[in-house]
Amino acid sequence: MRRFLTCCCTAVLGCAMAAQSVVVPNANANTRGTSQLNSIIRNAANPRTYQYGINAAELAGMPVGSVITGVSLRFMVFGSNTASWPAADIPWTTYDIYAGPAIPTASWVADPMLNFAAPPAVVRTGPMTLEANSFTNTNPPAPLPNAWSEFYFDFQTPYLYLGGDVALLFSHPGSTSTLTALYPEVVASSAATHGVARVQSVYPTGVATTVSTFYVMRIHYGYGFGCPGTSGTAPVLVQNGNTEGGLGGTIRLQIGNAPAATLAVLVCGLGAAGTPLPNGCSLLVNPVSTLFLITDSLGRAAYSMSIPPAIQAAFNAQGGVLDSGAPGGYTVTNGVSPMAN
Repeated sequence: MRRFLTCCCTAVLGCAMAAQSVVVPNANANTRGTSQLNSIIRNAANPRTYQYGINAAELAGMPVGSVITGVSLRFMVFGSNTASWPAADIPWTTYDIYAGPAIPTASWVADPMLNFAAPPAVVRTGPMTLEANSFTNTNPPAPLPNAWSEFYFDFQTPYLYLGGDVALLFSHPGSTSTLTALYPEVVASSAATHGVARVQSVYPTGVATTVSTFYVMRIHYGYGFGCPGTSGTAPVLVQNGNTEGGLGGTIRLQIGNAPAATLAVLVCGLGAAGTPLPNGCSLLVNPVSTLFLITDSLGRAAYSMSIPPAIQAAFNAQGGVLDSGAPGGYTVTNGVSPMAN
C-alpha cells in the first residue's frame, strides 16, 4: 500500500488532495465554535431528538451526486472537557438518524417531519457505540479548535445528495452509560447563513419545539453505493483528513457497519469505476493495490497514511469485507475519491 501511494505521489506531484468532507458552518473549518452542547450524545435516561438544517450554500464544496457517508464532531475548547473522553465505550441500544431534503430553514416549525421537503431516508438505526477516547481537548490557542473526533456517526445507508438544503434528524433514548456526556462545540443557529437546529427531550422522534444551537459538524461524503450484507445494510467507507495546500498530512480511511472480527480489504486504484462483481455488487475503483485489515468487535477497521509535504496522491479507494451471509460471501462499501481538485 505504501509503495503504491509513493508511486502515485510521484506521478501527481503538487496536486491538491480533497478532504472528502465539508465543515458546517464553513466559517468554522479552522475556527472554534462559540459554545458547547451534548444533546447528540446524552447519557442514560436523557432521550433527545435533535434536527439539524443545513443551508445549500454551506454544502457547495460537496459535488451534487455525492453520497453522504456520515458525520463527525469535535470537542469545544472548554474547561469541563477532559483531555480525552470517554474513559470507556458508550453504547446506545438504538440510535436513529434520518436524512432528507429540507424546506428553507427560515420556515422551520416544531414538528421535525414537516421540515423535510420529502419523506426522509432512515440512514442509521439500531445499536451504536462511541469508542473510548474518541474525543480530545488539547486546549489550542484561540481561535484554533480541537481536532476532529475519529468517531463517525456512520450511515448504514449513505444518503444521495441532489443539491439544495439538507436536514439531518438525530433521535436516541439516551445511552446506557451513567457517565456525564461532555461537550462538542456549537455556534448560534442562523437561517440567514449556515442553518438552524431544534431539540427536544424525547425519543422516539417527537416535536422539537426548542430552537437550539447548531453543531459544528463535519459532513463526510464519497461516491457510489455498497451492497447489503447479513445485516441488510451495507458497510460504509469514511475518509477523514485533508492535505490541501502542499503541506502534507494524514489521510484516514475507516470501514464501518461491517461484521465484527472479519477480514476486510481496502482496494486502491486510479480513477472511479463501476465494474459488476459476481455477487451483484460493483467494484468502484480501477484496482492497483490492496491492503488487508481485520474489523474490530464493533465491525470497524481503519488505516491511516501519511502524505509528505509537497507530494500529494490522487487515488480512489473502496472497502470490502467477508460476510458469510452476503451473496458470494462478501460485500463492499461505497467509494471515496481523494482526487486532485
